[in-house]
Amino acid sequence: MESSTLIGRLYIVSEWIVRFTLSNILWILFNLPIAYLAFNSIVINTPEQLIVNFVIIALLSPFLFFPSTTALFAVVRKWIIGELDISLIKSFIKFYKENYKKSMFGGMIFVPLWGILLFDYYYFSTLNSPLLYVFLLVSMFMLVFTTNFFCNLVHYHLSFLYVLKNSFLLSVGKPLQTIGITLGFIILVYVSFNLFSPLILLGLGSLIAFLSFYLYYKGVEQEQVHEDS
Repeated sequence: MESSTLIGRLYIVSEWIVRFTLSNILWILFNLPIAYLAFNSIVINTPEQLIVNFVIIALLSPFLFFPSTTALFAVVRKWIIGELDISLIKSFIKFYKENYKKSMFGGMIFVPLWGILLFDYYYFSTLNSPLLYVFLLVSMFMLVFTTNFFCNLVHYHLSFLYVLKNSFLLSVGKPLQTIGITLGFIILVYVSFNLFSPLILLGLGSLIAFLSFYLYYKGVEQEQVHEDS
């Protein structure tokens, strides 16, 4: 009995590993030009080439990164609400097509905001300014604002402007969610780049999407309970 229970648990764990790995690889494939440029940015030495890479990544992101990340969030949403037996590739492509326009428009808004934030952070870091702490707080907010945009986009059928507005209000009104997503993001990125680099390929993106949507979904459920009571 114990051995059958152990085998059953190992099977469930292996299923989740396959889900996270395949969805992450699929997400990377849809972002292949960006993934190549990001990797190339790690190994190059000239600042000029680094700037060129970042500019190209910024230009490609609304058309590749945002639609594919929206599709990834839509897939992990299915898992979290209990729909585990979906066809991963078919579902990913379906969600990619369905949300392409809204996610692309979102990218055209978020990419410049992130660009300004990163440029200002780099500039003030060279001055050792105390404003760096302000930029760190703003970065935390922007991280949650961006993930809430993906979550709202795949969870509700809302207009694009309402998705943005609701994502902003959620980010302002949920400080614990902000801390949770930021800590989870930092831990996963640290582990991936410093302790277990295969995780970058095997599940970094899908794990971040899963954690972000899980915290978002729990917050939405709590609000619904309060409204019903």
